[in-house]
Amino acid sequence: MNKTKLTIKDSSLAFLSSFLLCQIGVAVVTCLAMIFYNLTKSDITNFTLFMNTAVGYLISALSLYIVMLLIFFFFNKGKENQISNKIKPAKLFIYIGIAIISFLSLYPIVTCVDSLLFKLGVKISTLPYSLTTSNYFISLIPLVIAPAICEELLFRGIIFKGLKRHGKIFSIIISSLMFSLFHMSISQTVYPILMGMLLAVIMFYENNIYYCIAVHLTNNFLSLTLSYFNINLIFNHWSYIVLAIILATAFIACILYFAIKNNKAEDKMKLSTKEKIYLSASFAIMILLWCIINFS
Repeated sequence: MNKTKLTIKDSSLAFLSSFLLCQIGVAVVTCLAMIFYNLTKSDITNFTLFMNTAVGYLISALSLYIVMLLIFFFFNKGKENQISNKIKPAKLFIYIGIAIISFLSLYPIVTCVDSLLFKLGVKISTLPYSLTTSNYFISLIPLVIAPAICEELLFRGIIFKGLKRHGKIFSIIISSLMFSLFHMSISQTVYPILMGMLLAVIMFYENNIYYCIAVHLTNNFLSLTLSYFNINLIFNHWSYIVLAIILATAFIACILYFAIKNNKAEDKMKLSTKEKIYLSASFAIMILLWCIINFS
């Protein structure tokens, strides 16, 4: 297993900066666009409408993911952090199959959670534009390809690797919680945690970012495609809820099995006081921001 000089300090700072700097990046790009087009007050409304189109969303998202790549290269530089090996085609197809099975297994529980949140009056995260055929293909970049690459490089390539030396279960759980908080949405809480656990397990055993990217990309592609075809299986019948719970339980059981497997043989490092402070501070700030964004 390849060694890395990444630490919890790196993971904590990368986690915090992944949200703060990305939002600043989006704001800067938006301001530059407004200056470039020399917008007047009467034009701002039209500009806002443009940013809510597929092309505008693409520009905004790309600025976010470019910043995320810069964060990755900053923390990865000089850390001797090898995050990829050669790809084995057979194994790649197996992981794509796992991604499809995982998506189908978790989709019922996600729709049940969305249905519950909708009844509670919580706003569900949706695209600001309709998914026409042209918008669908434009959306493949900001919603499928870019997040699969950039989020995996940062969360599994940096954040998870910095936590890894402190134990398998610890790194899987903490990195998954970070991945969920990064999405800053109530409706996108449960699913990112579960998918984050799966991706962390893959990264732990394979130490190959390409497999994680493939799984993430497959998941995003299926989600976008279902939305394009307007397939939204939200049912209130009790049998569907039971099925969702059974499938989600089976998924979690599989994740826990691989997370606990051979755990006693690990050479885990204890968290120092400074590491605890860095980790606690990053979580505290992100949770505060999460609450402000979702409840203000």
